[in-house]
Amino acid sequence: MPCSPVRRRAAARLLGWAGALLAAAGCETVLPRPTPAEPVAETKSDVVPARGTEPGPPPATPPGKESTRRGPYVFYHDFSVDRADPLFAELEALPDEVCGELGLPPYTGIVQVFLFDTQDRYERYMRSRYRHLPTRRAYFIAEPRVGGGADDLKVFTWTGDHLRTDLRHELTHALLHGVLKDVPLWLDEGLAGYFELPTEQRGVNAQHLEMLRRGPFQPDLGRLERLDQVRQMEKPEYRESWAWVHLMLRGPAPGKVALAEYLQQLRGTDRPGLLQPRLREALGDPDAALADHLARLATPRTRAASPR
Repeated sequence: MPCSPVRRRAAARLLGWAGALLAAAGCETVLPRPTPAEPVAETKSDVVPARGTEPGPPPATPPGKESTRRGPYVFYHDFSVDRADPLFAELEALPDEVCGELGLPPYTGIVQVFLFDTQDRYERYMRSRYRHLPTRRAYFIAEPRVGGGADDLKVFTWTGDHLRTDLRHELTHALLHGVLKDVPLWLDEGLAGYFELPTEQRGVNAQHLEMLRRGPFQPDLGRLERLDQVRQMEKPEYRESWAWVHLMLRGPAPGKVALAEYLQQLRGTDRPGLLQPRLREALGDPDAALADHLARLATPRTRAASPR
């Protein structure tokens, strides 16, 4: 989702999300074969810049001076973090939350999380390494390994008030792709939008709910299911994806059954067909069911995290 985050100072602590429980997660799931970075000439002491030129900026590199292993994640960072920070414990519980809610087996692999200390450094690295991608505040990327095998699952983001929301969002993507063959783009983003929120909110995004109620809003799940490019997902698509997922997980029971059966198919195939016909069979008129569900939802009361 597009966003305009302000520049932040380098973080000396991991926890930087006070008061941002409903921050929009400006991020995407990407499953490309990433464009190789531009080759960098080896630096030697006897190389002298041409007359009238200055040495260019050093090549962008990912953080990695320190690493922290928690649960299925390895966090790479160049600043000190408080390993007792409650955010680590919350993220460790996320796999059980996601897989338990969706009826999926637990993820047993490793997710690499690269935490940049500044927005500028994060954006320079992403432009140099993944320059074909649109600017986003955070990314999940599954990179095919040389020689085959399971993809390397990587999350990139920078520290700031958005950190808690963005990590929950991107790690949800990683967990889904760790146990499923594939996830349709709209469903991937809808599920990540649901689980990016604190558990006590039961997946209700107050900002999405307000915008959808304000209207005009005409749901079109058939259109969502045809989207297959990151650039096609904008704010309206994120909102509608979240709404359909919330209907299936918190609405009438047959909707959740339809979603669970669809996800089980995705464990064995990346071509499960469309979900809309299954929802029509389960709910009758999905559009009417969605309108009724959104009308009944209560806006959650949220508490800002107190600074530590």
